[in-house]
Amino acid sequence: MSTKSFRLPALLAASALAASFLAVGQASRREGPAARPAREPRLLVVVAVDGLNASRLASYRPYFTAGLKRLFDEGRVEAQCRYLHINTETGPGHAALGTGAPPSRTGIIANNWYEPRADGSLRPVYCTDQEVTDAVSKKAKVVPGPGNLRIPTLGDRLVEKFPQARVVTLSGKDRAAIFLAGKDPRHAPYWFDEATGTFVTSPAYDATSPEGAVMAKLVRRFNEKMAGGQLPRRVGLLWRKMGDPLGLTPGQEAELTRPAPAFDMEPYQVPSVGLGWDHDLSRAQKGYFSGVYYSPFVDELVADLALATLADTDLELGHRDVPDVLGISFSAQDTVSHNYGPESEENLDVLRRLDVQLGRLLFTLDRTFPEGKVVLALSADHGFLVIPEAEKKRDKLFTGGRLVYGKYAMTGFPARLNRALCQELCLPEGARPIHGTEGFDLKYNLPALPALRTIGGTCGPEGREVTREDIDRVLPTVVDRLFHEEVQEVLLASKRATWDGKDPAVSFVRNDYDPQRSGEAILVPRPNVLIHWDPARGTGHGSQWENDTHVPLIFWGRPFAPSTVESPSTPYDLAPTLGRLVGVTLPDAVGTPRL
Repeated sequence: MSTKSFRLPALLAASALAASFLAVGQASRREGPAARPAREPRLLVVVAVDGLNASRLASYRPYFTAGLKRLFDEGRVEAQCRYLHINTETGPGHAALGTGAPPSRTGIIANNWYEPRADGSLRPVYCTDQEVTDAVSKKAKVVPGPGNLRIPTLGDRLVEKFPQARVVTLSGKDRAAIFLAGKDPRHAPYWFDEATGTFVTSPAYDATSPEGAVMAKLVRRFNEKMAGGQLPRRVGLLWRKMGDPLGLTPGQEAELTRPAPAFDMEPYQVPSVGLGWDHDLSRAQKGYFSGVYYSPFVDELVADLALATLADTDLELGHRDVPDVLGISFSAQDTVSHNYGPESEENLDVLRRLDVQLGRLLFTLDRTFPEGKVVLALSADHGFLVIPEAEKKRDKLFTGGRLVYGKYAMTGFPARLNRALCQELCLPEGARPIHGTEGFDLKYNLPALPALRTIGGTCGPEGREVTREDIDRVLPTVVDRLFHEEVQEVLLASKRATWDGKDPAVSFVRNDYDPQRSGEAILVPRPNVLIHWDPARGTGHGSQWENDTHVPLIFWGRPFAPSTVESPSTPYDLAPTLGRLVGVTLPDAVGTPRL
């Protein structure tokens, strides 16, 4: 694959659509109040596949024999669905799927960001950090919760209109389950805890409410019989490649739009559970349960819990006089792609196993609900970039690379950038004008600036205070000198009123920008460039380019006829579409109902 695969025309079209969100009122408002359908579904199922690019999914279509095949054959496939924000990560993506809005509205601008403490210093914030008061000690503590989410989700609006409605969300990750659920404490989000091998929730939600207590009892029973210490017996110690007893016919092989991945002991892979088949789950750095989390078995467990939830006669999800929501986020596509690459055999194995789990889900929905009483929507929170070094080995014309941070602090790009800024601004060695980075946001060390004084030299007299304006003045030049091959431009937040509206990247950055949480500067990467913690292994996501933004969007169930739609759509359309089916409006959404 070369950089041509990023399709600049598609980026320009997506940019124009993104700009329309900024220039015009929300699409949902233009549509007017949602009319209450004559025959509305009783269960809305939202399926999110963490880290799945639409083109890659479609290219492997001949391999699918169960759930993914049915969704392609029986669903309305929105083939041109793209995110319209930068920092395409798990937290922002799931918040977008839950609310119908981009990060600039949800406030979930990345998986992490920085905020000032009471003393003025900067503290790192994880997207689901929420402070609650401990019931026993009466002291404040930070737990996973939806407190950082600025607007209501579909689930929040649903229980606002139908107080007896139930919202249950399940995932391998806390941020996925929480942002698919929302802010109402009656919701029941659960996720896999890689320390215990069980599913857990948060004290930010009320497990003693009538809705919460029923789900808590179900999960407690599931953990005792199906998770935790039962996992070695249930899933074993090894992840073996899924067999293919039928194989692909020559005709099916011709339908593959990318070659089947070949086995390769790549030096570019991160051996989270070992290199090469079979993968030993006990080799995970944090132990066996963590190995399960970094394998397709975490998806199987989420599917098992989802089926147990649908079968529970006390919960009665989808069987009462009000509509309910079941959100299911499958995480293995993301964890495996990070470590082994989306072009790997491991990645295809995860997809084929996901096909099986979705087949189980659709079979259960068919058997459990009358026609028209359940609707399912599938999408993803972001796509994925190939491992640049591995792709360069396959394609000599490939260009791209990585900006390295984290444990490689001395040689990583934040350290190099700070050293260059110190030279440019005549600051003492070791000063940190850039505090940190998350995604492509750069956070200035604003609290420390009053104490940063020049040491003399070409910058003028010694002892002059360095300001934000000084950093703004020199940063673009320094970044271009050091990282020209990785970064195409720097957008300064202080200049956002004058950002070039004709620049395709600007609308993506605006759709991600939050004045309280975003950085003081945003790096706009070139194609195939990622920010990553390892200098040569593994890969990631987060850019405005095609591999990261083009994701699947499929609607299944009445009133969606089997079809492939080529008009532009976005994942922000998912929540408003499902809301329309049950007469629920989302005034904060920017997406358009696809009905």
